[in-house]
Amino acid sequence: MKEGIDFIKVKDYAVINLNNMFPVPITERNYVDIGKESDPHYKALLLAEYRYIKSIQERIRKNAANLYKIKLKDGDSTILSKRCNDFPGLEKACTEYIK
Repeated sequence: MKEGIDFIKVKDYAVINLNNMFPVPITERNYVDIGKESDPHYKALLLAEYRYIKSIQERIRKNAANLYKIKLKDGDSTILSKRCNDFPGLEKACTEYIK
């Protein structure tokens, strides 16, 4: 698949689908300590993914912000916006979850 505003390849390892992003309360986030991974192959994969994602983090943030704006502006009127999560609806659900 070709990269786009909502689809970023992480080398040959994985992809980031920004159209599927959703909010997570801080209390529900968990830190992953890659150094504690016992499988050396999986540890190497995680480190490679992490290094690459760090190197493109500004592009990821920019694409996410632009995609969010597009979804808010277009609703479900374009192919791109139709394949995106309902970001405001998810934010509302996240706020309700926190309460």
